[in-house]
Amino acid sequence: MLTGSGSWTEDDTRALVEQCSQRSGGDEVLAGVGTRDTARDMDILRAVLGDDKLSYLGRSYGTRLGAVYAEMFPANVRAMVLDGAIDPHLGTAERRITQFAAFQRSFDDMAAECAKAPDCPLGTDPSRAVEMFHDITRPLIDDPIITADGRRMDFDAAYGAVIAGLYDSRVWPVITKGIGELRARAPETLLRITDAFGGRGEDGTYPNAPEANFAINCMDEQRNTPEQEVDLKRRIQAVAPFTDAGLGPEGARDPCESWPAEPTLNYPYATDIDGLPDTLTISITGDPSTPYEAGVSLADTLGGSCSPLTVISTRLHSTAPAIA
Repeated sequence: MLTGSGSWTEDDTRALVEQCSQRSGGDEVLAGVGTRDTARDMDILRAVLGDDKLSYLGRSYGTRLGAVYAEMFPANVRAMVLDGAIDPHLGTAERRITQFAAFQRSFDDMAAECAKAPDCPLGTDPSRAVEMFHDITRPLIDDPIITADGRRMDFDAAYGAVIAGLYDSRVWPVITKGIGELRARAPETLLRITDAFGGRGEDGTYPNAPEANFAINCMDEQRNTPEQEVDLKRRIQAVAPFTDAGLGPEGARDPCESWPAEPTLNYPYATDIDGLPDTLTISITGDPSTPYEAGVSLADTLGGSCSPLTVISTRLHSTAPAIA
């Protein structure tokens, strides 16, 4: 775990992977869910459908999948649009630090907007917004809010809801409203943000996107020792202090450390591609999850591609779900 208040042991990570294996079809399945495996599956589907060439649109993680497909099957690409890119040159630690630094910038921008109102729960001095956020959320570590239907709002849930809302500047007023409501031990607004972002259904169930993301990342991302993971958490908390629960970085572990197969994606990837037709990379300024510079790097890496289409936005409007 990279941020928040959680502390993991080797037994915890082993149990997590064992449960994932049991519910997914076994270790052989877990070894075949990486991006390179998916790219091969995509090419099989292309052939089965009778398409000579693949036309592809990928967003966020989909830009990695598209880039890897282009690397493996460049002659089979007809057209490719990649929106919100993952930088193929950044290793796991570098990319996470870059992302969390961008989330902190968005948090600071949100706090500056909020500070214009006298009743802003983060205060009217943006330089103290992180301190104010911690004053509200850190007590939830020892005294979480439990709703009537058993839902839990603790520090991790609160900062997770904030991150989910930072994708879209239209949600910023809802985030700050929800932060303020925590003082009255009312978590409903932040829970609605989490629910909308996570796709929670009316019956309280969620799609399996987080589990799929975990499994794919275990086959794509670079692994860390516990010592490296603690150091990474320390560096993330330094660049994104709003995520810091105040408990220090100890207890962080790579949740993939017990994965039954080694990662199959090397860094950098999608380099030195021959025969790839022109592709279009779209990158938006101010995006905290897939920073603008990542799109520039991807467009440059896909040799012969068009320059990135730059979308300039001082207030980010993403594809994240709207929250009422």
